[in-house]
Amino acid sequence: MSAQPYYSHKSVNRYDIEAVLPLKTWWATLLVLPLSIRLIEIIVNRTRIKPNTITFIGVIFRMITALCFFWGAEKGLAAGAFSYVAAYVMDCTDGAVARLTGQKSEFGRYLDHVSDLLGDIVILLALGWSLNVLTTAWLWAMICIHLAECYISYLTGFVLQYHKGSLGSLTVLKWFNLYRNFFFKRNLKSFFSFPDYTALVFVFFPILGLPALGLQLGCYFLVIIAVYTIISSFTAIYTDLKFFP
Repeated sequence: MSAQPYYSHKSVNRYDIEAVLPLKTWWATLLVLPLSIRLIEIIVNRTRIKPNTITFIGVIFRMITALCFFWGAEKGLAAGAFSYVAAYVMDCTDGAVARLTGQKSEFGRYLDHVSDLLGDIVILLALGWSLNVLTTAWLWAMICIHLAECYISYLTGFVLQYHKGSLGSLTVLKWFNLYRNFFFKRNLKSFFSFPDYTALVFVFFPILGLPALGLQLGCYFLVIIAVYTIISSFTAIYTDLKFFP
């Protein structure tokens, strides 16, 4: 006999899950969400697993990634990359489970942000160690951008709950909003975002056996994403279109 849903009197389906998903990142849409949606369906309908537990499982996968990257061998890089994919599946799962089961909390949201931030920094340091670039200024600049991007995203999300702004006569931002809204109507991020950067640096280039190249390209990509996030967050605060980036 299959287990009965613990949180709900009716089983959730794909459409229920799609309705509670936040704006989708590009690489999640292509590779991760099919796995995550199926996992969400199983967790909500058949288990008692709590969202914070899923978050902690994601932390474990991130630590496995860091250990594999610290090892630095070709097989270690590939194993770390796949472990990071598993971590991101968890990252796409915990919030949806919380919303579907009525377990949303500010603590859970904060835990999710902080665990992702610290886990990614540890992974970046492990990769830097294995590539002998741990003491370079640009690697530490990337860590600073990690911190800044997380802070901006968390703070903007908090501010948008209470702030009602208007673009007024800022025509340039109005045009920018039309561009953003094209993607938001399709539940997509309007540009590459932080998870797309981590996919490049922690997944694709390690699998290709080119982690150093991935780290170098990732540095430039991260700067572009951070600048876009700042502009999009500013626009979100001064408009009734409360999405970013």
